[in-house]
Amino acid sequence: MTDYKYIFGSLRDEQIVAEIPLYGTFMDLELNVGGTFNGSFNLDQTGISNRILLDATSPGRTWVVCERNGQAVWAGFIWSRVYQSQSKSVQLFANSFEKYPAKQLIRSQFTEGGVDQLQTFRDLWAHMQAVPGRNININLPTATPPIVVPKYVDIAPTDYKYYSEVMDALATGTDGFDWTIDVAKSGQYYLKTLRYGYPITGSADPKNLTFEYPGDILNYYATESMVDAGTNVFTLGNGEGTSMPTREVIHQDLLDGGFPRWDSVAPHKDVDNQSTIDGIAIQEAAIRRPPMLVMKPTLKANLIPEFGSFGLGDACTVYIKDPRFPEGFTFTSRIIKWTLNPQASDQTDEFTIIFAGDENG
Repeated sequence: MTDYKYIFGSLRDEQIVAEIPLYGTFMDLELNVGGTFNGSFNLDQTGISNRILLDATSPGRTWVVCERNGQAVWAGFIWSRVYQSQSKSVQLFANSFEKYPAKQLIRSQFTEGGVDQLQTFRDLWAHMQAVPGRNININLPTATPPIVVPKYVDIAPTDYKYYSEVMDALATGTDGFDWTIDVAKSGQYYLKTLRYGYPITGSADPKNLTFEYPGDILNYYATESMVDAGTNVFTLGNGEGTSMPTREVIHQDLLDGGFPRWDSVAPHKDVDNQSTIDGIAIQEAAIRRPPMLVMKPTLKANLIPEFGSFGLGDACTVYIKDPRFPEGFTFTSRIIKWTLNPQASDQTDEFTIIFAGDENG
């Protein structure tokens, strides 16, 4: 049986306050977004006082780390809790550390230009954590990235912008990048390290990570949809009317093969350049080719590749052979999100993975 531990501590000084057994736990984590966590415990437990239980789970003041077989797999801050009097139960809700900048306003001038966007992103984190009371000990990269995509940022305190607004604009804009915060156990402490990469982060070789059905994949959903698909895909840039850069890509082979025409619009309002729109349009058309197939597998966490042996952003290969795909179906993609259900059924823990480009993740 897999061993799960839930460790709680103080955000300001990193000190561990308590280890609390939880039930009904669920957690997820997504590249460039972060994730959420929930779990419950009961008051009047044997061996631990109610005061310690409540102090260790104080919203806004404490953090929680989930350990799986001694490996830290999720970390974040307690955001809310709900007490139910009849059952004496406390339900906790937490956000991962990627969401911390969403509640931190920029209250001093931040101006930076002529450096790479990754350096600006790192400097925003440093700027935020330099404010008294805001340092939650996110370790930042020390190496200076080469200038590949320079960006100019100028934010005044009178703009009343949250750090997350500026960070998200950099990461999701034209020529953006991937980022996440990794957590690792080091002795009695937990190291939280900002990781980013342009244009992507994670292992790039899909041969290094393989999932199979039947095999470690317990079940999967294959959804074929026309919601965002189109035989005629229109990619739109910034502006209006004739000043707006546009590009239409037509899947003529599908029209010739019997498909009626279906239109799909892909807005990219942060792009002003026609040549950039032309390149994006090819990618959008490939993604939106009808019918769009979304694969969502559920896997056993204790089978190889075991949960925790891979990270967000890693490329992988999925192979399926069953009545739906009798000839076998293989595709490669990148892991952008996972959800974990400890001891979900039959005392085994299960997880799901979401792949890049899957809109229903």
